[in-house]
Amino acid sequence: MRTLGEFIREKRQEQGLSARQLAERAGVSDAHIIYIETGRRNPTFYKVMNILDALGAGVEDFLREARPGVANIEPASIGGFHRVPVISWVVAGRWKDVCDAFEPGDADEWIESDVRGKNVFALRVVGDSMEPEFKEGVIVIVSPHVEAVPNDYVVVKNPDEEATFKQLKKYGTRWVLHPLNPKYEDQEVSRGEFRIIGKVVKKEKRY
Repeated sequence: MRTLGEFIREKRQEQGLSARQLAERAGVSDAHIIYIETGRRNPTFYKVMNILDALGAGVEDFLREARPGVANIEPASIGGFHRVPVISWVVAGRWKDVCDAFEPGDADEWIESDVRGKNVFALRVVGDSMEPEFKEGVIVIVSPHVEAVPNDYVVVKNPDEEATFKQLKKYGTRWVLHPLNPKYEDQEVSRGEFRIIGKVVKKEKRY
């Protein structure tokens, strides 16, 4: 069977694409494509998915035609992943518009995740108010259908349809949006002043 690099090179050449053209489609450098094709670099799962998408090749085709085990990918693990849209920015520490409903094609960026559920989406953290647990650039997966309780991490909206990412706290009858970074203050809110968009169910690391 072919290696990952051989599979990618053959698919690229079949479509008349240069390494640079494929790299632009996949969002990587042309040197990275060449390194993969020549076996000098083992890409991450996410980069493999991006390259396959750029080639219009399905995961099933890759697993059927290429040697299993390359790039730390095995058929059993791929089956648990599906695409999740990154639909907006969550700005830690200040309000920002965010979308809580989407249709296929609304997102410019997609990631692979094992989190499933209707309308599950991803948001990229900006700012430092949720550090050290959630550093700037980290992608969080949000489920609008999982009930959030005090101490959960949530994305919430105010009446003006603005949103923020905080930890939900409750002290007696007082509701508080709590930033993890101690240099920021808690924000006390009444129950009717905010609406929970969804609970953060996973933090995705990308390498």
